[in-house]
Amino acid sequence: MDAILGLIDDIYEAGAHPERWAHALCRLADVTGGIDATMGGQTAAQVPLLVTARTDPDSVRLYAEHYHSRNAMQLALHAVPVGRPVVDRAVIDIETFHASAFYNEWCRPQHYLHGAAINLATSQGWSATLMVSGRQDYGHDAMHILTAVAPHLIRAFQLNQLLHETRTMGMGAFAALEYLDRGALLVGAGGKVRPANGIAEAILAEGDGLMLRDGQLSCANANETAALQRLVAQCARGIAVRDEGTMQIGRSEGRSPLTLQCVPFPTSNWWPGFSQQWAMIFVTDPDARMIQATERLRQRYGLTRAEARLAWEIVRGGGRKTAAEKRGISVATARSQLTSIFDKTGVRRQSELVRLLMDD
Repeated sequence: MDAILGLIDDIYEAGAHPERWAHALCRLADVTGGIDATMGGQTAAQVPLLVTARTDPDSVRLYAEHYHSRNAMQLALHAVPVGRPVVDRAVIDIETFHASAFYNEWCRPQHYLHGAAINLATSQGWSATLMVSGRQDYGHDAMHILTAVAPHLIRAFQLNQLLHETRTMGMGAFAALEYLDRGALLVGAGGKVRPANGIAEAILAEGDGLMLRDGQLSCANANETAALQRLVAQCARGIAVRDEGTMQIGRSEGRSPLTLQCVPFPTSNWWPGFSQQWAMIFVTDPDARMIQATERLRQRYGLTRAEARLAWEIVRGGGRKTAAEKRGISVATARSQLTSIFDKTGVRRQSELVRLLMDD
């Protein structure tokens, strides 16, 4: 158990500091009884990702140039769901694989006789496969370890992507948070929460569904408050939560619920002035995103604000009559505005308008 907990700590350190993946992969290989662990894939922009702990660089180069496309295990893993550890014999014909040139010319000389793998991915397009290889077949104990750490590997990989997005903006991490389209909150010692960008401050100040009470996050609904507190507490201890640590917070009638995603954040000094953070929470307001989308639509097609707001209500569902009621206007006025919207956007049906706005 201590070995697994130490491995999880190393994984989250790699999440916050990608240069530490090699150390985490070495430890993963050792804990599972293997020789090496390798993580390879690509970012959403098709930029290759490759980290290997112990494989000789010349062998890595040979694999990339010659054997990657001939690796039956790698090809078979495309059909394996993200986060599910598998052994080689479960996804390929092991006898055929052992007879292949790749196995005999590349794997055997390095004593990579058996393997197990986990697919990793983020919702924004990053993907990778983590492979452990060694002399011995991967049995129940090794697969139990891989199953236990799989959610943490995915979280760390997601954290890599989030930090990469902020760093590539060419500014400090906290300044970059101001450019996100979602609220960001940091959970510190004692569970105290502080907003990390202006969107989060605005959401909390509004106090509709989510608010701060004595420095702690609270919801209008008591059951949601309890669920949120459990989520944050688990996340703060580095415990993986189902559905990637997400939940929804209800708001007042007519408003879409907020979506929260909580990710463990290791104790480190990477964030200036916040050396004991436990977790980071991202808050998405679907209504705010839709307002931004309709504003872009207004500017692009010359809609009036009233027309853009009517279009927004139609997208939210219920048709023209329901949209008119929500906007507090007559059906005749809504009909007139909708006709103008059609003329300006070039669509002829409400369904086409919905697709246009959602695509925009």
